[in-house]
Amino acid sequence: MQLAQKIIIADDHPLFRAALKQAVSQAVPGVEIVEADSLEAVQAAVTNHSDADLVLLDLHMPGTNGFTGLVFLRGQNPGIPGVVVSGSEEA
Repeated sequence: MQLAQKIIIADDHPLFRAALKQAVSQAVPGVEIVEADSLEAVQAAVTNHSDADLVLLDLHMPGTNGFTGLVFLRGQNPGIPGVVVSGSEEA
């Protein structure tokens, strides 16, 4: 089984993003991590890193509310798997 080598972490809270980055880096040695803090930044990251293996996506960031960001991401980039990581009760 091949582990993901490039992961986009999208969360507007710097401390939570840093914690995710540390956890992913420990779990997947050698992984390249791209960070985004808004839906606009996620769009740019996915455009610039279309070879990403996974997107870890917060539900509530600037530019999105609830599942709208996930719906947009899946619609524009159906080949990149996404995982919702959120403290929201909607998750």
